[in-house]
Amino acid sequence: MENYDVGIIGAGPVGGFVAGKIAEQGFNVAVLEKNNEVGKILNCAGLVTSRVFDFLEINKKNVVQNKIKGANIHSPSNNILSIGGDRVHALAIDRCRFDKEIIKKSRDLGANVLLDNNVLSMQKVGNKIELKTSQNKEFTCNLLIGADGPFSKTRDRFVFPEPLEYVRGIGAEFVDTDLDPGFAEIFVGNDLAPGFFAWIIPTNNSGTEARAGLCINKNASYSPKHYFDKLLKQKNTQEFLKNAKLKKHIGGIIPFGTLKKTFQSNVMLVGDAAAQVKPTSGGGIYPGLLCANHCSDVAIDALKKRDFSSHFLKRYHKLWFNEIGRELNMGMKLRKIFKNLTDKQFDKYLLKFKNPELLNTISKHGDIDYPSKLIKPLIKKAPTLIRIIPSMIKNK
Repeated sequence: MENYDVGIIGAGPVGGFVAGKIAEQGFNVAVLEKNNEVGKILNCAGLVTSRVFDFLEINKKNVVQNKIKGANIHSPSNNILSIGGDRVHALAIDRCRFDKEIIKKSRDLGANVLLDNNVLSMQKVGNKIELKTSQNKEFTCNLLIGADGPFSKTRDRFVFPEPLEYVRGIGAEFVDTDLDPGFAEIFVGNDLAPGFFAWIIPTNNSGTEARAGLCINKNASYSPKHYFDKLLKQKNTQEFLKNAKLKKHIGGIIPFGTLKKTFQSNVMLVGDAAAQVKPTSGGGIYPGLLCANHCSDVAIDALKKRDFSSHFLKRYHKLWFNEIGRELNMGMKLRKIFKNLTDKQFDKYLLKFKNPELLNTISKHGDIDYPSKLIKPLIKKAPTLIRIIPSMIKNK
């Protein structure tokens, strides 16, 4: 039986980042990944802000495919609201390469990454965690970190709270698209993407390659594929996709609603396993890395002090929640409002925002990672908006 200071389940960007940061301090770290290749399964739209690179020592040029300066939002009646355009607001990344670069860095720093090792059992024995994998490997570790995604085995095994909601996503990569390379195309409507939205994101600087996809909530009448097929045939998308060729399918599940507890003795959860995901966009890379930074720091302190108690590890939960927890909770309130909008209201409010002052406010204050920053400036410019967000204002 092999012994490690830290066992990390999941070799995605969050697990990989945690592994590298802890290994860099000289601790013995094992990363257990169920797939036989890092980044093999793509389940992400691959749109991030430049903030993610504040945490990572990887070369941007290796992973950034395109710079996005704005978005065209299409209502159900295809009224179009164009926002941004003045500066780079987001980056389209090669998600598979992104994951591989992070894991390569963690290996260089000393982490042992074990692919094709699905964790079959985990249990606490004394003051350690024992693990067994599909490759008949057995491990013990002082600290177990679950970075194993929306249906986390770690979360389930150690009886942590569940996310409040899951949405199902589907998409594909395309070539021969016809897009403005600086703008993402966003489509809203209950017949198209009930409970969420659809997107087409240009992934090169000529607009000839793209990722398109959508998410739907659990109450949707049909499967994600049904809505995706409908998206591809829709008149609103034909100008972008009429000559496009599908290259690769993507899909996955996104958890929303942060857990009220992400620690117990010898165990911490991080990333999608802890539902540290933006409910307004479904993006989990930035909040996941931000929380992973705190997870790593607390893990390093625990290892130095040899204290893996729940009392010691609770500092991790306090740190990440104080930094981004309230923002994610606000995102759930915004999401609740969004889910309740009818197609008629989507059209109405999109037209309302077609106002030069409001567009300038959105461009100036809009932030994909921190959407709540836009609330007060928008209400100041358009006080009538307060009618649609009373619960959010009351509980802010």
